[in-house]
Amino acid sequence: MTSEEDTVRAAARAWFVILLDKPTAKQQAEFDLWLQSDPKHYEAYRMVEANWHATENAGQRLAANDAEQLAVYLNAMDQTKKQKKTFKALSVLSLVLVALLGGAIWLERPSLLQDMVADYTTLKAERRTIIMADGSTILLDADSALADEYTHDARRVKLLRGAAYFDVVPSDIPFVVAAADAEVRVLGTGFDVRLDEGGASVTLEHGRIAVTSDQQTDATILEPGQQVRLNAGGIIGAVQPVELADALAWRDGRYIFYRARLADVVDEIARYRNGRILIASSTLGDELVTGSFSLSDTDAALAALQSSVGFQINIIGNRLTILRQ
Repeated sequence: MTSEEDTVRAAARAWFVILLDKPTAKQQAEFDLWLQSDPKHYEAYRMVEANWHATENAGQRLAANDAEQLAVYLNAMDQTKKQKKTFKALSVLSLVLVALLGGAIWLERPSLLQDMVADYTTLKAERRTIIMADGSTILLDADSALADEYTHDARRVKLLRGAAYFDVVPSDIPFVVAAADAEVRVLGTGFDVRLDEGGASVTLEHGRIAVTSDQQTDATILEPGQQVRLNAGGIIGAVQPVELADALAWRDGRYIFYRARLADVVDEIARYRNGRILIASSTLGDELVTGSFSLSDTDAALAALQSSVGFQINIIGNRLTILRQ
């Protein structure tokens, strides 16, 4: 994709977002002029609009269902007040009300605008293999997004959300993965990049890679079986050895973790579960857990964590799961 096509597509997305929010007469006139000035503008806008409508019907159905559920919970709150139940019960119902008011997009497609910018995305519980123009393959984890920035003289992609495993075909042209304000540069190798709340982790399976960031000029070199953490401030700590079978088990549908934050583990489960999972307190989210589970059965995964940590699970309408102490 050329830089001109990138510019046109970005403009089309920007206009679409503006038009969704009751544009002024001036904005409408400027959009009409932009749309008519070049056939490429019309085609780019048509594609953005088509992508939006592909998700709209499902969202409308979900919103209608949530409206019915909201009425039920409002009535429950009224009954709770009349019966003078405990403040704790009211707090839980209030949390449910806030979540439902967020609407279908908040529950099912919180990253919708990010997906519109991406070239490749996966849904909850979906893993997808992508074959790039040079023959390199990318296994995109569930609920992830990737932007393709390939040109005739550069192999470059950007991980926008989630995780991906890259198996890069050797070439004189470096393959660059951008993630969390850092870059991974390779000539031919296999490695994993995973975004999380604290930044990102990079794990090398075979070959050799160099990890750089805007904040650090010297590259950190990884050998097979090593992992490094990074965030907006650069590389975090030293390179660490890892068990590759554990670190890359997600490719076979399993997640293995050792002394990981409960919040981070729940984020991985959420990639494979419909709706949203909320942890009611940061204290609970910071609990450290160790274990392993199949990503195909999120109920069993949550039950295993529950038996280890001792939290309560409230499930609302099969779409909102609340974990609380």
